[in-house]
Amino acid sequence: THIPAESATEARELARRSGATLFSTLLAAFQVAVNGWNGADDITVGTPVANRTKQAVRETMGYCSGIVPLRGKVDHASVFADHLRATHEMTVDSFANAMPFAELVRALGEPASPGVNPVFEIRFALQNHPIPEVSFPTLGAKMSMRSTGTPRFQLACEITEERDWLEVVWLARDDLFSPDDITELDRIFQRTLAATGRAPADRIADLIS
Repeated sequence: THIPAESATEARELARRSGATLFSTLLAAFQVAVNGWNGADDITVGTPVANRTKQAVRETMGYCSGIVPLRGKVDHASVFADHLRATHEMTVDSFANAMPFAELVRALGEPASPGVNPVFEIRFALQNHPIPEVSFPTLGAKMSMRSTGTPRFQLACEITEERDWLEVVWLARDDLFSPDDITELDRIFQRTLAATGRAPADRIADLIS
């Protein structure tokens, strides 16, 4: 699906006014949307990071992505602006103290269960890094980000910046969620994001009512 340019612009402006990032703003709205969708108020998502914090890795070719779990709690009595502030502080702190995911799982003592991902079962990602154009004397090409289309977790929301608007790809295990379930989640997410951009001082309870 697509988040229209108007809602995307309002989300970027809200992030700017709040001293947050677009990622934190989208994640905060996503948490509220999941709460409105299934009632969960303690939500942990896994998000990919470049994992190139060391100089030796920066000079290495290849895919060096890592995963950072981000945990947030949704309080219906709080206003969205406060929830966004808490979400942004949590993401900054989590990224600053990130460790290899396998080491984190061992430190937490998470038991291994077939078909279950440890720590989190929801993936949330924003792809907004510049995509280079490739030019040859008689040929031009531009790379584009595309989802694999394969759900590796119970649920995933992958957002890509496309000029003024945002593309949203939903991935879900079809033994857990129907297409109608995901359509409803997308509707709630889009409505929540639009509402928070217009009225960030509203209580969360009012946003999802």
